[in-house]
Amino acid sequence: MAILKGVQLSDLEDFKNDGIHQHIMKLACFCRGAGANDSEAVDLIHKKFNQSPQRRHLQPREVERAVERAFGGAVQSRRVSRGVILPPKFEKITPESVWNRSMPLPSVEANQDLINEAVRATKWSLDDMWEESPLRVDECPPAELLSLSFSESDLLCCGSINRFMTLSVKDWLSGNYWMGDQVVPNPCRVRMGVTLGDKNKLSAHSRDATGKRKYIVVESDDEGMSFDAKASILLYLKERAEAKLRMVVHTAGKSLHGWFVASPDESVNWRFMKLACLLGADPRMWLPEQLARLPNAVRLKNQLTQKTYYFDPS
Repeated sequence: MAILKGVQLSDLEDFKNDGIHQHIMKLACFCRGAGANDSEAVDLIHKKFNQSPQRRHLQPREVERAVERAFGGAVQSRRVSRGVILPPKFEKITPESVWNRSMPLPSVEANQDLINEAVRATKWSLDDMWEESPLRVDECPPAELLSLSFSESDLLCCGSINRFMTLSVKDWLSGNYWMGDQVVPNPCRVRMGVTLGDKNKLSAHSRDATGKRKYIVVESDDEGMSFDAKASILLYLKERAEAKLRMVVHTAGKSLHGWFVASPDESVNWRFMKLACLLGADPRMWLPEQLARLPNAVRLKNQLTQKTYYFDPS
């Protein structure tokens, strides 16, 4: 997975006669979404500001503060001491946990201009998606489809919001267990883990039980956006961020779930998720234990199939 790189000064929109503070924030969000890091964003915005005469001078650290806000928890959670940036404290839930107890979500708002640009640049209808799918799997049972995306020894948490369990893919394939309509898209490291709210309580669906990230699921449930537009957003991420799109699942509701192969580098995953959120994605899908729709399962709420429109096994 790669993020849009090579942001040029000419890519930044010129400053207007008024609204300088708001425009700085807009440019900071653009730089973040285009793949620049925080220091590159600061440098670019300063250069853009000084490119032409302005009606006032910049306030001390005005650009830096805007970039800190735009880059969300990745910047805001850092502590500065004598000019040295220190990473946030890592507090595991248990000594064996992979994940931090506190995981800030990407604090970005959807950018309608960027959404419109993405839809125009990469038009992809549901029919196109279906025709271009490398493998047709719409009649594949959920457990078999998971076996194409995970190893048989991987532990997966499946079920619903209130009822779930963790078994190996091999056990799910046996057909002896109720799978429900949701799945954690990342393998579990253990069958049961400590919950965030009570260290004495164990649960199959917990951050502590979840292992390393394997997929990032991108979802937009904006009812004002057509399914073709939502498909176009997924294609935009696939092509412009060079992200591997494993599958796309219709939720049998108001959204599509795009499963992207995660990078071993969580900083790359973080930048990708922030770009997805700029394009309208649900930031809660960043949490590694967050449930996603189980591909090809019947949605319990309405008894409609959560059809897999696209699947790339490569």
